[in-house]
Amino acid sequence: MKIFRHLSPEARKQTSGSVLAIGIFDGFHLGHQKIIKKVKAEASSRGSLAGVLSFYPHPERVLNHRPIKMIQTLEQRLQALERAGLDFCLLFDLDDKLSRLSGEVFARQIIKESLGVRQVVVGHNFRFGYQRQCGVEDLKRFGRLFDFKVTALEPVVSHGRLISSSLIRELLEKGKVEEARQLLGHPYEISGRAISGHRLGHQLGYPTINLETANDILPAGVFISLTKINKEVFPSVSNIGVRPTFGGQTIQVESHLLDVTRKVCRQEVSLFLLKRIRAEKKFDSPQALREAITRDINLARNFFTGTAGRSLIKSAQLDF
Repeated sequence: MKIFRHLSPEARKQTSGSVLAIGIFDGFHLGHQKIIKKVKAEASSRGSLAGVLSFYPHPERVLNHRPIKMIQTLEQRLQALERAGLDFCLLFDLDDKLSRLSGEVFARQIIKESLGVRQVVVGHNFRFGYQRQCGVEDLKRFGRLFDFKVTALEPVVSHGRLISSSLIRELLEKGKVEEARQLLGHPYEISGRAISGHRLGHQLGYPTINLETANDILPAGVFISLTKINKEVFPSVSNIGVRPTFGGQTIQVESHLLDVTRKVCRQEVSLFLLKRIRAEKKFDSPQALREAITRDINLARNFFTGTAGRSLIKSAQLDF
């Protein structure tokens, strides 16, 4: 997948006659996947390229100074779009000039004249133009006016709730990673670089990989997880918190691999949170903490011997 941050001649060549999705696509949840699947199908039927127009940073951060916590890092988002099989991604900064374009000018100058797009695919709640004044029906009207097709897809519903990035953020903040996984269509991922820790896990008999991450959302607690290192996937137990038993003050992300030892300092590592076991708590002694970790690990082992656990390991090996 080619990534363009500016409308270069090569970018215009890619977008001309293409089918284009427009949106943030944070989390790449089931609703996003539905949109991208439609883009690829339409592009295939037309014999054209399939792409996406996205924005970074999040427009709400730039325009309204809202401290939105993103589900994915930019790198994770781009990786998800590439795995989906898109040909290109236009990644624009919604600067002051672009944000002040009216919906009609955006449709004419950007979609039609600059990009030469043949078809646009968006979600049902898509908003655009100055102060987000235009919606899907406006986009369809501009499409008829400037000769590009518009397809707006209905939302994906799960257990009576519309799937959205904001709902998933809320679930993750509460540590509800299983519910979030159902809406995402994949486990929540925290990625980063392994760093040296204080070796507290090693002292307890359960060495951990300590992770330095750029992920915004760090659900607190102890989780059954999968840890990916150099394309290898390992069952694990992960802890996210301040380690109160040892008087910690800052949030730490660490993972213990089940029945495996790996030296991974400075390597890239990803954690996939599958199930929350318990909240982090302060124990009366290191021995009490050690006993709790033993129970956590036994729960994780039982989980991974079951059908659901084995299936998640297989999926991670193939897809994540």
